[in-house]
Amino acid sequence: MANLDPDNWNASLQNDFALRSGILLIAEVGIVSFIAVTVLLVVSIHRAIKIHRIYGGWGPEDSPLQPLSLLFLIAIFMDSIQAMGNILSARWAFHGKVTEGSYCTAQAVLKQIGNDGVSWFTIAIAVMTFVQTMFPGKLNRSQARGLAAAMIIFISLFLFLMITIPATTIPRYYGNTGAWCWIIDTSREASRLRIGSEYAYFWLAATVSFVLYGIIIVSWLREATAKRDRRRHREAISMGWYPIAYTVEIFPISLVRFLQWKPKGRKPQHGFIILAAVLFASSGAVNVLLWLLTGRRFGFSDPPEESNGRRQGSYMTEILTPVSGGMLSPVAGEMFSPFAEEAPPPGAEEMPSPGSGTLHSPTSMTGGESDFSQPSFPEDSPISQGVDVPGPYVWMPSQEGELGP
Repeated sequence: MANLDPDNWNASLQNDFALRSGILLIAEVGIVSFIAVTVLLVVSIHRAIKIHRIYGGWGPEDSPLQPLSLLFLIAIFMDSIQAMGNILSARWAFHGKVTEGSYCTAQAVLKQIGNDGVSWFTIAIAVMTFVQTMFPGKLNRSQARGLAAAMIIFISLFLFLMITIPATTIPRYYGNTGAWCWIIDTSREASRLRIGSEYAYFWLAATVSFVLYGIIIVSWLREATAKRDRRRHREAISMGWYPIAYTVEIFPISLVRFLQWKPKGRKPQHGFIILAAVLFASSGAVNVLLWLLTGRRFGFSDPPEESNGRRQGSYMTEILTPVSGGMLSPVAGEMFSPFAEEAPPPGAEEMPSPGSGTLHSPTSMTGGESDFSQPSFPEDSPISQGVDVPGPYVWMPSQEGELGP
């Protein structure tokens, strides 16, 4: 990634089997991450299609898919791009040197898209999680979609400009940095962009994640302590693993770059550089592990079974995270939504809710009765002769507003 003295590294790659093995290890870890995130992408998309079929579209209020679900999918896709950039290092390990050209440029671009994309979508997910968790009534579903769309458009445009403008205005912007290809130190502007176009976003994402998730965690822990809710306590601890894992991934590689870019002082050894790069290359696999172990599914839990085209049972399995259509309160188990309720159209009549009406049989409905008094039947009817004839009952509004006898 950084300028690693290409001549020195190429000489070492040609003669040092251990160093070449280290470069190959980076590629192998990239393969593991790529397979992990690709499987998660396929599973998530398959479940999204199944949810679409069960719920009759993407928009129903009780659908577990939210705008946050889309942000999660794109973040995982960025992990796959990052992994592909690391996989390309296998060529340098086998050849014993890094050669500039289209292959080298492709690796540099993939690395920057993946690294920056993961950082920015980490920020987007943290912001959306914070808003929907701490202010569940501020955004309705349409507004949440608009916020997510704005984030996606901004990040996509930003990445495009951050890559194309320097690459077309700075000669030899991407090239051989020693062990792989990235931004080379050919000018003062390129040297600054090594920090300003990547590492600054790493630590911006880490800072935003720690602050926003930290506020959520403190709030949940206070509530869990006050209400002695162990489940909420576990959820708070699980939420904390996201900023911790991301910081652990970026800290070693950031420290290596700081030591390398110092004008004076001892430079880090090759082994430490490789170790930091291997840890950073595993970020995709780490994100998949977090998805599996923390219980936060971002709306992609296994959908309920279908029966005659209808969904069966509740699908609110992602408790206390703003990634399902509704959330379960840890206090009484009541359902609530992270979205603000949209006002009904003018003139629309409210439907009676359970508990505000009286059960009536078809006979009492037609007879104008407001209770279950027995109507009269012909003497030769099955009911008059004591035969049990089941009949449907429907909800009708009660004048008293209470459940009938």
